[in-house]
Amino acid sequence: MENLNLANEMVASCSARLGKGEHETAVKGIRAICQYYGGQMIFLPKFKRDNSKTAEQLFGILADAVGDGTAEVMLEVLMSQFGGVQLYIPQEVRAFRDEVAMEIYEKYDGTDESRGEICREYKIAFTQIYRLRERALELMREKKQPSLFDEF
Repeated sequence: MENLNLANEMVASCSARLGKGEHETAVKGIRAICQYYGGQMIFLPKFKRDNSKTAEQLFGILADAVGDGTAEVMLEVLMSQFGGVQLYIPQEVRAFRDEVAMEIYEKYDGTDESRGEICREYKIAFTQIYRLRERALELMREKKQPSLFDEF
C-alpha cells in the first residue's frame, strides 16, 4: 500500500480540480513547492489576502512551474483544503522518491561531474544517489516481473 503523505494528497486534490489528464501538471507544481520549501514548516493561509507573503510566494513558485492560469487554480485548491494551519513541506526527494529515483537513474553516467550536478540539483549526498539508483533498478525489475494475478 502506498504511503499517504501531504504531497500525495496535494497532488490528488489539484489533479482532481484541474481535470482529466492534468495529473502530471499537478505533480510538477507540487514538486516545485517541495523543491523550494522542502524540509520547512510554512503557514498556508486559508483565504486570499493582499498581505499574505506565503500565498504570493506559492503563486510565484507554481506560476514558474505550470503557468499563471493553472497556478491560480492550484493555489486556490491548496488554500481551501490545506490552509489555515502550519504545514511541514517534505523534501522533494522524500515526497517523490520513485520519480526522483528514475530521473537520477537516467541522469547519472558514473562520472564525478554528473554526480556533483545531481547532488546540487536534488540537494542530496552522493551516497543517496546510489540508493536512489538501486530503487530505480528495483522499480524496473518490478515492472518487468509478471505477477501471478496478471492476465495474459
